[in-house]
Amino acid sequence: MKKITIALLLLLSYASQAQISYEASTNFGKLEDLTYDATVPNKIYGRTQGNHIIVSVDNGATWSVKYSFPNPTAQLRDIKPYGQTGLSFSIINSGTQDGVYLFDLATNAITHFYAIPNPQDNAQVVSYSFYDTAGTDLIIHTSYLEGLIARTKVFHTKSSGALWNLIYFSPDHDDVHIDNVAFSPVNSSKIYMGRSLGPNGINGGLLISEDNGTTWTEKLPGFTFSAIAFNPLNSNDMLIGTSIGFGIHPERIYRSTDAGETWSIIPITWTDQTLNNITKIVFHPTNPNHIIALEENEIAKTNDGGLTWTNIPYPEGSTSYYYGLNASYNPSNPNQIAIATDLFPQFSNDGGTTLTQIKAPFYNVVSISHAKYQSEKHLYYGSQGGRLRKNLTTGVTSIHDIEPPTSFNPKRNYMVADPVVAGRVFTYASMGFFGSTLYMSTDYGASTTVLMDAFADDMQELIVDPNNSNIIYVSLRTGEGGNLYKINFTNPEEIITDEITTPETSEFGYGVVTGISVSATNPNEIFIAKSSKVFKSTDGGLTWVEKINGLTIDHEADLIWDMARNPLDANHFTAITSSGIYSTSDAGENWTAILDGVNAKRIKYSPVNNGVMVASVHSALNIDAAIYYTTDGGANWTYVSPQQLNYIQSGAMDYDFDGTTINAYIATTDLGVMKYQILNLQLGIHNPETASNPVFIYPNPANDILNVGVSGNQFEIKNTAIYSITGQKVMESTSNTINISKLSSGIYIVNSTTQNDKQFSQKLIKN
Repeated sequence: MKKITIALLLLLSYASQAQISYEASTNFGKLEDLTYDATVPNKIYGRTQGNHIIVSVDNGATWSVKYSFPNPTAQLRDIKPYGQTGLSFSIINSGTQDGVYLFDLATNAITHFYAIPNPQDNAQVVSYSFYDTAGTDLIIHTSYLEGLIARTKVFHTKSSGALWNLIYFSPDHDDVHIDNVAFSPVNSSKIYMGRSLGPNGINGGLLISEDNGTTWTEKLPGFTFSAIAFNPLNSNDMLIGTSIGFGIHPERIYRSTDAGETWSIIPITWTDQTLNNITKIVFHPTNPNHIIALEENEIAKTNDGGLTWTNIPYPEGSTSYYYGLNASYNPSNPNQIAIATDLFPQFSNDGGTTLTQIKAPFYNVVSISHAKYQSEKHLYYGSQGGRLRKNLTTGVTSIHDIEPPTSFNPKRNYMVADPVVAGRVFTYASMGFFGSTLYMSTDYGASTTVLMDAFADDMQELIVDPNNSNIIYVSLRTGEGGNLYKINFTNPEEIITDEITTPETSEFGYGVVTGISVSATNPNEIFIAKSSKVFKSTDGGLTWVEKINGLTIDHEADLIWDMARNPLDANHFTAITSSGIYSTSDAGENWTAILDGVNAKRIKYSPVNNGVMVASVHSALNIDAAIYYTTDGGANWTYVSPQQLNYIQSGAMDYDFDGTTINAYIATTDLGVMKYQILNLQLGIHNPETASNPVFIYPNPANDILNVGVSGNQFEIKNTAIYSITGQKVMESTSNTINISKLSSGIYIVNSTTQNDKQFSQKLIKN
């Protein structure tokens, strides 16, 4: 096994943050539980739709990541202020880490973990409530499935979680579920629970206990309740709002001025739309005359303590406000409110009357592709059902065919930038059961042409034929089956699609081709990776020969996830497998393990520095996203850990090799596009052909004439091809003297083929 270098963990949290930026458009940020800091004006905390807490110090104008929960599969929920210097939140979907957490804002550290009291039920935390900032008294409300039947359990502790008491079990209460729980702000023995629906004709009610949940009194039976709010200056003054009732009761907000003993209806006229439920009620923390209530399609507010209310409705199909989830007042300005919704987060400067979208680069991105040409760089990514392209030179993002945030089934766009033709990008738009389409754009994604319709789940691989830029090879996957196509679009009016039969069919069909490489000098020479083997064809895919000598993986259990050819050495390939990384320096005749035990998914070579490679580890079951890179052809590897990458979930990464820096662009499920810079590479010399390379070029650097020679006259040169660093063939000659005066300045690869069909490559600098 080769050596892996791991950076010192003590430096990670600070050093890695300096290397991270977020590159996605800010138009589609998905932020939840927006919560103002208790003491710092204009400072807002929130969470992504994954495992990250984010923070803004300018009322939501800009955002940064404050905390990453160290389990990418976990979902962080229900952020609340905890005293003056902390937050609390719950975690679900993380197994033994599920529960409620206390978080110190000054140190960015977890100070206490309250494990879910009933892990044996495979339950999730639905709501919770702390009595005060001592942390000893806590209620946790959980829900789970028992077979196909939903169950609710509520637990109470007075010992910081050391001992728990079950205070509510839905089968003991007519199977009625709980929507929300809350402590009285001034009495740790008094608990409120808003009930939901039940299957036996008994629904709702507000339950109140004066003895830590031992006995209960019901108020307002038949009405379901979720939103509960207390006047911060008078704990006897409280508001509750009805939750989803499906027509069994009217929509209402009730007020009590005696801690829940008696209730009166607040006279607000609500519009009728679908669910008709109050989702959140919030008092301003220091001026309780300001109250806001969120509903499915409207906002109600008062500035006089509830004497009068203003109702702001939003029409059905609105893309600015739908289903408010949380609201938080700026403690220093009662007119400023941050509102999280089921669409996009909103900010109000007038107490909720008008809204402006809060923008942030944090949301789900499906795919990523980096394109680098002579004088431009672009970043393509698929998200929100559309195509996005960021010009990395100008910083401008172009957005095309975005679907509305209310879209039920947005397209999943897998984008691949053409490495040769600037402005050309391919998109596989997957609609699942509704079919999928492969598109081509020649104007940076602005418009598209259909290349092929399909019903495959996703696109596994797409490459451009280095001999003909109007031919692509595409591998599509459906389950464990797949198809390989050769598409010729030289004439866009008459696209030619040929399916290539691949070897070793199974009960699932032809199987999935996970790697494709076409020789730059012989279009009939094709390599593919499929299942656990590499195959070679010399007749354009009509027949295939195994090339697995030295590929010592378990051919019954392991898989090859990706295979790539070194653009600086045509005989050098690398294969990424489920049990390690292998390479060959003789075009597949012999393979050697260069990194054991790593289950990476993608490999990419540097087009400018031989021996520099990056392997991407995608998120999977019990596997966290990470990066391995080498600068010496695989002799040594450096590990970029999940911690350094902010514990993201990712299924797509791409790279820009820029001098001594590798810019990793990572598509994440909740942080948009994350850019991680691998800085100050120690670039050694790794050129397997150098020591024995009899072919030489001179002068180098060159201006006008390039000479190609053979030391010792061992053989003759048959032809020489010159490629750009992106793989585009720019010149070809059978002469040993080549006029390169028309080439632009830059770095090129010179690939010489001898009479006995051996290939030798070297780097050329054109002045």
